[in-house]
This record gives sequence, structure tokens and C-alpha cells, in this order.
Amino acid sequence: WNWGYRSMTTVKGLFTAGDGVGASGHKFSSGSHTEGRLASKAMVQYALDNKDWKPELDTPVEQLAAEIYQPVRTFLQHKDYSTAIDVNPHYITPKMLQMRLQKIMDEYVAGTSTYYNTNDKMLAVAEEKLGMLKEDSLKLRAKDLHELLRAWENYHRIITAEAHMKHIQFREESRYPGFYYRTDKNFVDEENWHCFVNSIYDKNTKQWTCFKRKHVDLVDKSKLFKAAAH
Repeated sequence: WNWGYRSMTTVKGLFTAGDGVGASGHKFSSGSHTEGRLASKAMVQYALDNKDWKPELDTPVEQLAAEIYQPVRTFLQHKDYSTAIDVNPHYITPKMLQMRLQKIMDEYVAGTSTYYNTNDKMLAVAEEKLGMLKEDSLKLRAKDLHELLRAWENYHRIITAEAHMKHIQFREESRYPGFYYRTDKNFVDEENWHCFVNSIYDKNTKQWTCFKRKHVDLVDKSKLFKAAAH
């Protein structure tokens, strides 16, 4: 809110919602949907207030178009290799890749199959498997525009999942008991971790950097809670 528009990041014109805002136990469908609606309304207002602003691309349009339509080219190049259109050693369908991503996050990053438990060793396995998944995602196919949409949803999901995993890995405590537990750090550390965790992704090196941000109360809690009368 400090920069004027609801859900806008520190990058002007870049809005976010759901898990993009930060890890929270309430970022399931209804919460993300609500944040998405609020963000979209703020985006429209920002566009109306900045009609003359023209963002500049740092990548040639032709290169971006080639990257966007690569899943289509992958499909057209290899579709005749096998008789079963969904079983092909040269590509992976968006649905198959999504199931793999879901399995990694569920089994190693505090999903339901482990009763929301994880630890440093499990997170290291998740990190390795996400790296392999990113390699395989280069072979995503798109047989139509709907699958092209799903392919790019998966690219974005992988980055979001990796960020989520990195933040849990960096925060050496269990800040949200009931939503996830780090069995190797199964406590709330108010002295060292009463703070936010932010991160930066370098698209050139493809590396994450996590760091702490001070937690500041918007409301003085001493004014909210009064000592019980004796």
C-alpha cells in the first residue's frame, strides 16, 4: 500500500496475488481468487491512471514469440513419432508435468501425504527434483491453444513452487503450526525469525537469494490487549 496501488509490487506496473504475495495458510482457492479480483481492479485503475506509459521490453519481440510458441513447435515436430499422441519420448504433456510437480511438492515440501511435515533433507530432495523437472519442462508440448496456456501455467507454477520451497528452506523454524512443520526445526523462534522472508530471482544466473525483512506492527498491540483485572 505504501506505493499507492493494492497488490502492486515494488516493480511499477507489476501486480501479484495468491502465493505471489507470500506463503500463508490461507492462499488456497478462495483466498487466491479474492486477491486476484482485488489485484485485477487495481491493475485496471493503474492502467487508466497511466495511459501514456509504455513499458519497454529487454528482449526482442521475435525471441519472445519463439519462446512462447516453442511447445507448439515441439508438438508439430514430434507428433508423428508415436501412434499414441500422449505417449511420446520427445515431449511431455502439460497435465503430466503438472502431476509431477504436484507429487514433488506434496511428498517433499510439507504436503498432505506427509501430514504437512518436511525437513532440510526432504527440501534438498525437492530442490534436486525441481531442477530435473525444469529440464524436462523444456520438452513441454502444446497440441492446441488450450495446452499452450497450460504449458505456460506450468512454467509459472514451477517458479512459484521453487520460491515456496526456498522460503521454507531459509526459515529455520515452524512459523505456521498446523499449516506446515519443519521436523528438524519444530519450534517458533521469536528471537531470530519474527520477521518476513523476501527473495530475489536472478533470471540470468537462475539463482534465488533469500533475506529477512523486519516485521513492523501496523497497530500497537499494547493498545489492543489489556491485562485482565484481578
